[in-house]
Amino acid sequence: MKDETGGKKITEFVGLRPKMYSFTVEGDKNPDTHHRAKGIATATSKKLRHQDYLDQLHLPTETLLTNRRIGYKLHQLHSIEMQKRGLCAFDDKRFLLDDGMLSHVLIILKFLYYIILP
Repeated sequence: MKDETGGKKITEFVGLRPKMYSFTVEGDKNPDTHHRAKGIATATSKKLRHQDYLDQLHLPTETLLTNRRIGYKLHQLHSIEMQKRGLCAFDDKRFLLDDGMLSHVLIILKFLYYIILP
């Protein structure tokens, strides 16, 4: 198992989705923050702060982030700018049951919906 904190204690953790989280660790003068956001370009991800994750957790809204990259088509280079879904607290691969605590995995395969029961 990987120790992402280097032995330091985690003081605050915000997990929005799988592979999209942020945490603060105790530091000497002020706490250090670390975050992961799979699917978001590294340059765009560096602009995100721990407070952005907290805001998304308390007031969930779907945000769009601008990703820029250099690509080519027919041997000509182009600057490509695209909008991608950024931080989002909505987990679209699971759904909650009526009790609000248990959840099931939803698999969509060629327009057929399968539900994996525990």
